[in-house]
Amino acid sequence: MTLVHPKFDSDRASFPGLDDYGSWKVGQILTIGEIVNHKGESVDSLMLEPQGIAHLVSKECVHLPPDVCGLAHVLTRLCNDGLLTLNIGVVDPGWKNRLSTPILNFSSEKRLLQKGDKFIRLTFHRINFEAGANLPEQSSLRANVSEGEYRREVRARSVANFGKNFLNIKRLVGQASKKENDRLRETMLKYLPIAAFSLAFFALLVTIGVATAARFAADSRDAEVRERLEKLEKIQNGYPPVRYQPSESPAMRQEPAKIGAAQPKRAP
Repeated sequence: MTLVHPKFDSDRASFPGLDDYGSWKVGQILTIGEIVNHKGESVDSLMLEPQGIAHLVSKECVHLPPDVCGLAHVLTRLCNDGLLTLNIGVVDPGWKNRLSTPILNFSSEKRLLQKGDKFIRLTFHRINFEAGANLPEQSSLRANVSEGEYRREVRARSVANFGKNFLNIKRLVGQASKKENDRLRETMLKYLPIAAFSLAFFALLVTIGVATAARFAADSRDAEVRERLEKLEKIQNGYPPVRYQPSESPAMRQEPAKIGAAQPKRAP
């Protein structure tokens, strides 16, 4: 392959002897021959959801000689519509089969895919070998698979390696949640016995504290009762007991005088 480097004049790439003849299409535009959805089913048309992924198989077969390779390119028109073909690259020399690629809808709207729609551009480049270099031997070339086997590989790849949506957000969130739940469960299993032992030890301390406080309160009451009894005993030992005598009324105090006055005096 030969790399051509143009002359840049005022940020414009130009080539010597260039005339304004317009432009022409280079390479070959490949069209959709089969659409494979995320279930591995082959359909004629598909309404691709935003962030949706499907696989496209070309209608055309590409047969390359041993000294020619192909370069697959995205179509600007598809990109402008929010559709991006992935896994675009080099088609090796000697390839004899169809081409396939995943396509992603990165727009915010649904996009319709149908058989016959254009999806990639393929350019062909002849490989220039150095003097004395020979083409690879036929035995060293990779064997081409059959067309049926190639289609089966595309269907299997669409199911095993890709989801319905780009990045498969639901599965990623589920995996992250499962991982976080596992970590939380492991942490709980690790620290829950310690927390339970700490709680039991705290409850034991509370029980001991309550019992000690109750015993201290009982001892205080007993000491107070004993102190009062001792004081009462000292009072009883220091003073004689006081007997109860009913108080005399004034009438009772005057009654003996009246009795004495009423008796007659005896003569000497």
